[in-house]
Amino acid sequence: MTKDEFIRHLAEAIEVDPGELTDDTDLTQFEGWDSTAVLNLVVLLDEQGVKVDEERIPECKTVRDVVALTGGVLE
Repeated sequence: MTKDEFIRHLAEAIEVDPGELTDDTDLTQFEGWDSTAVLNLVVLLDEQGVKVDEERIPECKTVRDVVALTGGVLE
């Protein structure tokens, strides 16, 4: 999965336009950044074979933080 594909999925999970998301976007500003979005991200990443510590996802404040959890496996 590419980083752009991941960002599109992230945008879908939090119900925003992908164009609104940059590395420095504060995810906490979006109502959609909730436990359901976290679960959706865990499932998406698992389906792609990317293992992340799902307990750390809610601690993420920016897109960069979430991407960092993937351990650099995004293309």
